[in-house]
Amino acid sequence: KKAFNVFEESGIFIATCWHHFILLACDMMKTIRAKYPLAMINSLVAAYGLNSTCAYDIGCAFAKTASSSSISVKIDVKGVLCFMVSAFHGHAHNHLCQLGWHPMYIEGTGNMEGEGCEHIFSAFNELA
Repeated sequence: KKAFNVFEESGIFIATCWHHFILLACDMMKTIRAKYPLAMINSLVAAYGLNSTCAYDIGCAFAKTASSSSISVKIDVKGVLCFMVSAFHGHAHNHLCQLGWHPMYIEGTGNMEGEGCEHIFSAFNELA
């Protein structure tokens, strides 16, 4: 583990569409990690508009972060940009959190699981 401490990069952060295509990717540096999803949301909203859904493992907490960030004037987290917790990770959250943030309970998400990044990373497991 010490050998990796010499690198500034600590991983990658990606955003995918519901077809599991990578829309954005960036190297994560050893800094505040909340800036990566905020930067992704900012770029995605600029490119695709607000009428969308953002599934994130911690979407329940991230919605609060986004609403208090500098991009909050661009997005209305209670309006057209819908945050949710991805289906697999949602089961690790408490029941009240699931009722508000799990895709099964959010109108308009259909059968979307929100695990596009997990599919991408599992496809690349053999490369590691």
